[in-house]
Amino acid sequence: MTSEASDERTEANRHAWNAQRFDAWLSAFGSPEAEARRIVAEPGQVLRRLLPYLGEVAGKRICNVQGSHGRVAVALAHLGADVLVIDFAEDNRRFALELAACAGVVIDYALCDVLKADELGRNRQFDVLVLELGILHYHQDLNRFFQVMRELATDGGTLLLNEFHPIQRKLYWPEGPHHYFQTDLIEADVPNPAQDGESLGRCMYRFWTLGEIVTAAVNAGFRIARLDEHPDWKDPTIPGSFTMLAEA
Repeated sequence: MTSEASDERTEANRHAWNAQRFDAWLSAFGSPEAEARRIVAEPGQVLRRLLPYLGEVAGKRICNVQGSHGRVAVALAHLGADVLVIDFAEDNRRFALELAACAGVVIDYALCDVLKADELGRNRQFDVLVLELGILHYHQDLNRFFQVMRELATDGGTLLLNEFHPIQRKLYWPEGPHHYFQTDLIEADVPNPAQDGESLGRCMYRFWTLGEIVTAAVNAGFRIARLDEHPDWKDPTIPGSFTMLAEA
């Protein structure tokens, strides 16, 4: 795929992610004030999939890659981390900054395509990169994505990826390709936090195999320290998500 075509896909996805997104978060979580109270009361609930791998976060510089609505970032900041979110949707940024203000914490939020994060001048500044659920399938060049992640991480830093399992997305997700080795792009709805809500737009997805994900991370200079697979939420007989802990 040419760089121009990739940029067009990114711009189309950005447009879809900005469609009614702020209102969608309000529908899902209530007001930023109400959600902030819940996060401050139980930050571990928001971070339940991450904290077992993170350990102590106070004082660490953390980049929440494609951090969306900011709930993870705000919970991490509440626990004492210095957090930057990188995301390309203005509505996500708006909700996240209001959420942080209501929670009494400060987060930084860079509004940009994560593949252009090197233009932020923050390369190799982060102790931890946190990526949670719904990250990789927005990228058509996985090698470039992990190269950028390596540029953001300090030497000896950590990448923590908690992501939908390729088997769940490729074979069992209703809108997936239903073919594990298919490489074509798939057009499907942008996630709507209201499960029975209307479509908020369409995105182009590229679903990767587990082997492709691990190989791209290793080729970018990460060492895989741990790879755990977790049962699906609805069908515990199949994997629903996985967590990869990698060291820079």
